[in-house]
Amino acid sequence: MVDIVERYQGGKRHDLFGMLDLLAVRHRETLGVQVTSAGNVSARRNKMHDDDHWADLLRLKDAGWLVVVHGWRKSTRDGHACKHGKARCACIWTLHRNEQL
Repeated sequence: MVDIVERYQGGKRHDLFGMLDLLAVRHRETLGVQVTSAGNVSARRNKMHDDDHWADLLRLKDAGWLVVVHGWRKSTRDGHACKHGKARCACIWTLHRNEQL
C-alpha cells in the first residue's frame, strides 16, 4: 500500500515529519519516500541530515522504517536525459537516483 502523505495548508506544501512525500507499507515493512528531481537528491538528503530533521530521521529508523530519496528525471527511451524541452516529447519519467538514508 502506498499513499501520498504531503498536504497543502494555506497554499503551502507540508511533508510528513517535514521530510516525506509518500508512505508505503508491506507486511511488517514501512518505507518513507522523499520525491524530488534527480538534480535535487543531494539537497533533500542534506535537509534530512540538518539540525531540524536529524532527530526525527533517527526516530523513524529506530522504529524500523526505511527512508529513501527518489530522484526523477525525464529520459529518452534509451535512458539518456531528455533534451527536447517540449511538454509532449516521447520521453518518459524515470527513477534516476534512489538513495537510502
